[in-house]
Amino acid sequence: MRHLAILLKWDIILLHRNKLFMLAAVVAAMYVGIFYLLKDVVDMDLILVVLIFNDPVVTGFLFSAILLLFDKNQNTLEAISVLPLTFEKYLLSKSIILSMLAAILAFIMAIVIKGWDFNAFHLFIATFLSAFIFCLFGFLAGTYAKNFNQLLAYCIPFLIIAGIPFAPLLGFGNLNWFFFIPSTGGVGLLKATFAEMQIMQIILMYIYLITWSLLSWILTKKITLKKLR
Repeated sequence: MRHLAILLKWDIILLHRNKLFMLAAVVAAMYVGIFYLLKDVVDMDLILVVLIFNDPVVTGFLFSAILLLFDKNQNTLEAISVLPLTFEKYLLSKSIILSMLAAILAFIMAIVIKGWDFNAFHLFIATFLSAFIFCLFGFLAGTYAKNFNQLLAYCIPFLIIAGIPFAPLLGFGNLNWFFFIPSTGGVGLLKATFAEMQIMQIILMYIYLITWSLLSWILTKKITLKKLR
């Protein structure tokens, strides 16, 4: 735990120096601006779910993929291997920091747009665990990518698949049809954050999120350790 706490501290400093906190805040501000442009055109709660969910995607998937690609190209991972730190703690530290950042920005966006008229617990779990899952898949993309262009090529199909669970919010199908897609639990729980949802459906969304968090951690840890060593 002591090593993890040290890593968390240094990751915060690193992200601050690289202006990633500022970049994430700018992205969130852009989403708020987009919301106010579209609020009279489309359903307010729907567009809010879409915009807030995009933040964990950007903050989690893209930032983690870029960070790992950068560390890999700068031989930082080789330096970590000779320190009394495990690669699992490296992954966990960055995932926690980016997930907390995503959750904080989601709260700021929700408060600016809705005041306190939402379920704060659902919002935190939905954004934190969604970002955590996307961070881990971002690490996978960064593991296989050799350059930024290749990284973008890996990102595009994943982000398209991650957007499929929005179909039920538009009236096409049922969220439970897409339980095999990692983003389903987060999308469903965000919907419950701003609108009524049956309790059993909410429980299912929590199950999806927790299950995918565990599966993505196991998968990412196994593949990255094998690929990068």
